[in-house]
Parts: sequence; structure tokens; C-alpha cells
Amino acid sequence: MNHKNISLLKERRRDMNIRKIENIVKDFTLIFFISMIITFVPLFKVHASSTTPIVGRAQLTQDQAFNYFRTRNSEKSDQAVKNFISIVWQEANLEGIKPDVAFMQIMKETNFLRFTGDVKECQNNFAGIGATGGGVSGAYFKDTRTGVRAVVQHLKAYCSTEGLRTSCVDPRFTYVKRGISPYVEWLGIGENPNYPDQGWAADNNYGKSIASMMQVAKNLSSSHENNIDTVQPNYKAKIQTYDIMEGNKYITDKKLEVNKLYTIKGYASSENGVLYEFWAKDVSAGVWTKIRDYKEDRYANWTPNKSGQYIIKVNVKDKNSNLELDGKAEKTFTVIAGNTKPGKAKIQTYDIMEGNKYITDKKLEVNKLYTIKGYASSENGVLYEFWVKDVSAGVWTKIRDYKEDRYANWTPNKSGQYIIKVNVKDKNSNLELDGKAEKTFTVIAGNTKPGKAKIQTYDIMEGNKYITDKKLEVNKLYTIKGYASSENGVLYEFWAKNVSEGNWIKIKDYSSDRCANWTPNKSGQYIIKVNVKDKNSNLELDGKVEKTFMVIPKGEKPGKAKIQTYDIMEGNKYITSKKLDLNKKYTIKAYASSSNGVLYEFWIKDVRKGNWVKIRDYTEDRLATFSVSNQSSYIIKVNVKDKYSLNSVDSYVEKNFTIGDLMRTIVLDAGHGGRDSGALSSQATGRLHEADIVQKITIKLGNLLKKAGYNVIYTRDKIDLYNYPSVTQNLEDRINVANSIKADLFMSIHADSFDVSSANGYSAHYSSYRPKLDNSGIYTSGDITYDSTPCDAALKSKILSQLIVNEMSSLGGSNRGISDHNLYVTKNALMPSVLVETGFVSNDAEVRKLNSDSYQNQIAQKLYNAVTKLFNI
Repeated sequence: MNHKNISLLKERRRDMNIRKIENIVKDFTLIFFISMIITFVPLFKVHASSTTPIVGRAQLTQDQAFNYFRTRNSEKSDQAVKNFISIVWQEANLEGIKPDVAFMQIMKETNFLRFTGDVKECQNNFAGIGATGGGVSGAYFKDTRTGVRAVVQHLKAYCSTEGLRTSCVDPRFTYVKRGISPYVEWLGIGENPNYPDQGWAADNNYGKSIASMMQVAKNLSSSHENNIDTVQPNYKAKIQTYDIMEGNKYITDKKLEVNKLYTIKGYASSENGVLYEFWAKDVSAGVWTKIRDYKEDRYANWTPNKSGQYIIKVNVKDKNSNLELDGKAEKTFTVIAGNTKPGKAKIQTYDIMEGNKYITDKKLEVNKLYTIKGYASSENGVLYEFWVKDVSAGVWTKIRDYKEDRYANWTPNKSGQYIIKVNVKDKNSNLELDGKAEKTFTVIAGNTKPGKAKIQTYDIMEGNKYITDKKLEVNKLYTIKGYASSENGVLYEFWAKNVSEGNWIKIKDYSSDRCANWTPNKSGQYIIKVNVKDKNSNLELDGKVEKTFMVIPKGEKPGKAKIQTYDIMEGNKYITSKKLDLNKKYTIKAYASSSNGVLYEFWIKDVRKGNWVKIRDYTEDRLATFSVSNQSSYIIKVNVKDKYSLNSVDSYVEKNFTIGDLMRTIVLDAGHGGRDSGALSSQATGRLHEADIVQKITIKLGNLLKKAGYNVIYTRDKIDLYNYPSVTQNLEDRINVANSIKADLFMSIHADSFDVSSANGYSAHYSSYRPKLDNSGIYTSGDITYDSTPCDAALKSKILSQLIVNEMSSLGGSNRGISDHNLYVTKNALMPSVLVETGFVSNDAEVRKLNSDSYQNQIAQKLYNAVTKLFNI
């Protein structure tokens, strides 16, 4: 062996030894690494690499989302799509969820807003919440924003343990194990290494497909930006409509017949030519059947072999398109047997049964199986559809789609209040429903009994700031927060009333969430009401709280309204008198002004009864109509205030009217007068005359009675107070004023006098003895004649006397009671008659009061009260 070969051999041996050492080191490292995994992996949950967090900021812009949407759906308008994307971004950002994640999930769930599965577009359910397959369409949401919010909240339930920042609208939120899927790629069942049997959807590629869609959108945008000049146009087919033909006859009434051959003719266009696909859905069975696969032939034949309602759909796409479809047209038809016409189903009611036992008290139990049994009729047979609404969640869930079977089973899995609805329609009907029946039931756990909720108050908040001045701004988001308690938990319901329009709008239906969001979109005065009831209650409400708020545009301030007057009109004719007719329709027309506009409120008061009745609440309409069926004197009042005012009223105008004939004629007799001054007060008080004092009281009383619609006659206006032969003749003249016109009441008003200056007080006098009316039962005691069987006028006189002293007792002084005397003006009257002594002129302190305007007003008011009470008996 030469030297060269020996050297090569040594070199090869050295290399082999080095490689052995290297292999030993590698083997040891591998064994050590495996042992570490075996030792420590059980202590840790798997964490993700190359995953997409659900929480955070969007990686895609709204424009990128729009462009991606347009590659899959060209049917919706640009503005509608952009508005939808904007809502997704807003709602997701509110909860800290990536908007692009929420958007892509919605695109996957709705097939790019085409809603080709069980969930329909009208449900606003953008992620199949509650849809479990087999025709069960899941939850319904009141509008787009609420539906998007539910998706975002459901995502947050899966990816985070943080509380919601908005009120919960997701009916499935509490059923999710919080925070188990922080990454998009872990959303599907089988995708999550830590919880392989849990997830949003039963699809082990669900999350990955959403992440893939996001990447496609990102790449699409990048490709567009980097290769603007080389991008080829994406042609899309557009379908205008389709026709159904029987031979050459076009079907225009949407009615088809069993076993007849029909031709479907589509109308669409596209740059490279159009492919047409035809489908039919038997609504009662809920199944789509393909009539024909995609072809360039725009005609397809179809023969319905069964009566019922059908939806016929024509899908189209460009000849070179890889998409499932570019557009579609759907129409609903009714297939009938021979000459059968659709009828109209009528539902009488439905029952709830547990086995063979009928439920009559509207109380159900959790986890029990119940059968709903509908009772309806229609000439061609009835289709029944069953729904249930969880009142606390505010969500309708379909129990079963339309079928001829009038029975449906339902098992409530949660306590609370539920509304069960049965829709019916004729078997051949094209309508959504012909009739329905709804009933409310309370589902309780075991033997739980309903309590009674009590509400203390509620707050209005803007973010974390509490509103204390009752002033809100247009287009700002506010949170209403109720405070109530009940033994089984509380359900809250929220309402708002625009005072100017007078209509209540429900903000949120009953739910256990005590918070509700509200954004006023119009200025004006609003009443916000929170109703509460026990979680297990069947009642409409247990309690409520209402508060009034003023919503104003940003920067505006309330003004002050001024009213000038108002008119009363009958049709186009202005009423100039103060007398109106019974049962006629009148219009009040007010005249007022204010910087922000005026709100008008109308009231009417029956003066006789003393109660105000609201004709109409505050609105901007300055006209209000009314009519009156009761004869009386009325005050009509118009209140006004600025459109943004929180005041109950800024200013008002009142006017008095008599409606119907004048009610009663009352003769008021101010004692003495003319040449007879009556009693005189002391020198110290200025020698005041009784005649002057009682005249003032009489006039004040007369004004009150006139205002109330009474016909008032003053004796001093009708007789000669200076030229009469005797006092008796003067008294005869006074009472003849009343007797000659057959008045309803005579009242003579006086002030008393006595030798003892300390004497004080008031009294009333009447006569049971009425020689001109009744002379039976007469007897004399002392020098006074009485009647033991007094007539009606005498009886009413006594009643009025007692009413007078009762009323005047509140003024202080001595109540000297009532007396039955043979006073000339009381015994010779043909009607109820009294003489009132209002006080003592001989008492210095009392005469000073009697001479004061304020005390005279008080006496007049008390006498008025007594008179009106007499006539109301």
C-alpha cells in the first residue's frame, strides 16, 4: 500500500469517526427533546402558530372588503353593500373584534348575502344563529345593525372572556364556553386543539376557510394595486326576469295546474354568453329540486306533479365564470289541481298539551315535551307553521315550517316568558299567511311561582356620563339603565313616545337585560318608559317608570313660546259669540310663536264640575277639534311652549264659553241700598254702610256664577230703591223679581249688627213656612209659624243654609248656625230662598275684614261653592 493510499484510508477513518460522534450527539438531542415533550406537554394547552387572532384591528380596509364582495355578488347596489360593510366595521370596533373577521364570517354564512340556505334575508340573521338545519331558520333580528351586533357578540363569546360593551342581543351568548377560540382557525368543531368537540360550526375546515377568504381578499387587492393594467375584466351575467309559459301562453296570475307541462324562459345577458340553471322548491316540504343544470339554453320544461306552493328560481352566470352563480330570479307560484282556487284559511285557536292533558293555566315547565295543536279550516286544506318567541331575548324561532300536519312538538329548555304563534294559510295560497293565533306562556323551573317586580327608577347615560338635566341631542347614542327587583329575576321593556306625534315606539322588548340603547333621530319632547315584570309573570307589566326628556339638535337652545289668542271655528266659520251648541264639532285654532317652533296643548274645563279634561296633548299642530254633550259653562285653555322646552307650559290663553242653554236663573238680593244704608259701623272704623259692603259681595258672587254659566239677576237693577211707601213694599218688590221670572234660587245677602260690639260670626236663614206654596202641616210656636211637612223649595232652602255655614266655617269666626224664620223674602218666595248674614258690622275687627276686597272674594267663593253643591245634589 503506497503512502497516498494509506493517507486516504486514515482520512476516511477519521471522517467516519467524526460522523459517528455527530450522529451520537444528534440522537441524544432528539431523545432529550422527545423526553421533554413527553414530560411537559400535558402541563400546557396547545397554542397557535400562523393563526389569525379574532380580537384586534382589521387587516383589510372597507374598500378591500367591498372589492372582494363584488367578485362574488353583483346583485346588490354599491350603496347598500357599502352601508352594510360600514355597520360591520362600527359594531365590531365597539366590541374590539376585527371587523374583517366578522365580515368574512358573514360572507361565508350567507353566501355573500344571497341567503341560499334555511335562513332568509328578512331575518337579519347573518351567521345562522339558532339555525340547526332541517328547515329550522333560527333567530330573527329587528334590523341589519342588530343582526350584525349579534354576530359580533357571538364571536366575542368564543374568542374572549371580556364583558360586552353593548347590550346583549345574541340569544345564544350565554350558551357559549367563553374564550375557547381566540383564533379564526379554531372556530370549527374539530379545529380547536384544546376543545376539539366544541366550536361555532360542525365543520373541521370552518375557521380555516374564513382565514383563506381573508387572504384571497388581501391578495386580490394587492394584485389589483400592482397589476392595474394587466387585470382582465370579470364579466358577470345579469338576469332581468323569467317567464312561465304553457305552450305559447304566458302565465301572468302565478297559478299553475298539476300535471301540466310548463316552459320556463329566462332573460339574461353577459359578455361571453349566459349559462342558465333552473330550480323548484316545494314550500310545504321545504326542499329544492334541480329542474336542469347549467346550459346555454334559456328554456327549461317543468311539470308539477303535486299541488301546493312552489318557488321557481333561475340562476345565471357568465359562460366563462367559475362562480356558483352571478345572479338569480325567484318567483312564487301556486300549483292547484284542475280548477281549484286558493281559499283563505281561518284559525280559531290552538291548544298546548302535555301528553293528553290540555294546559289551561298558561304555565309550562322547563325540559317537558309539549304538543301544539292548531284548529283551522280552509276549502283546499290548511298549512300550519309554528313559531316561538323568547320574550327575554326578543327573538322568534321557527318550531316548524308550513305543513298540513296541525301538530308540532316543542320542549322549552329555559325558564321565562314565551309567545307561541301558529300561522295558517290555504294549501294553495301564495301568501305568507292567511291568519295567525298568538298566546303567551310562562315557562318555569319546577315549582317556581311568579313574583311581582318593583321598579325604583331608571337612568339615561351617554357612555359613562349620566344625564341629569333631561336634555338629549339628536343622533347621539344613549343607554337607558333600569333599576328593579323581583324574586325570580326581572324582565325589562323599553318604550319612547314622541310627544308631538303622540305615538309610542318600542325600543326593546322584554328581556333580562336592564340596559337598552336608544338614538333619537328627531328633535322634540319624548317620554321614555321602562316597564318591568317578574321573569315568570304572565302579566303585561308589574310596574313602570316614565320620565320626560327634550331632544334638541346640537347647539340649539330652548326658546320661550308666546301665544296671542285662539279662535273657535265651526267648519270654516269663525264663532264670535261665547255661546256654543251641544254635540257640534268645533275646531280650536291657536296663534303663537317661538324661535324653534311651537307645541300646542288643548284643555277644557266644566266649570260646574271643576275638572280639567285634556282635549289633545302637545303637538306642533295648532288645530284641535272637540265637541261637548253636557250643558254647562266651560273654560277652554290653550297652552303653548317652545318645541325644545322642558317646561310644562310657556304661556296660555283661557276663554269662557256657554255650551247649551243657560243652566239656572239665580236672583241675588243685596240687602238695603238706596235710601236705606242698613247697619252702620263705629266712628272708629269710618261709619261703613252695610248696604255698600253687601253690594260688593253680591257682585263678586254674581260674577262667579255668570262665569259658570248661570243666569244672574240683581234685584237692585230691577226695583226703585228710593221711592217706596213702606219697608214691606220694598221687600215685596225684591221677592217679586224672583217670583215673576220663576227663578231657580233667591239669595239675600246681609251683614248683621248688635248692641254688644263683641258679637261676631255668620248665619243662614230660611223658612219652612211657605204660604204661597203649601199650607199643610202648619203650626205656630211662639210668634213663628212652621211647616211640619215642608215643600221641596223649603227643604232645599234648609239644605242650602247648612251648606253655606259649612263652607264659611273655614274662614274663621263664629258659626251661628241656621235658623227657620218667617223672614219676608224667605217665606214668600216660590223657589228655594235664603238670607245670609255674612258678619257683624257692629264688630270693629269683623267689619274691617268685611270691607276688605280679599275677604269679600273669599265669602263670594264660599257662597258660590254652596250654590253649585245644591244644584249637584
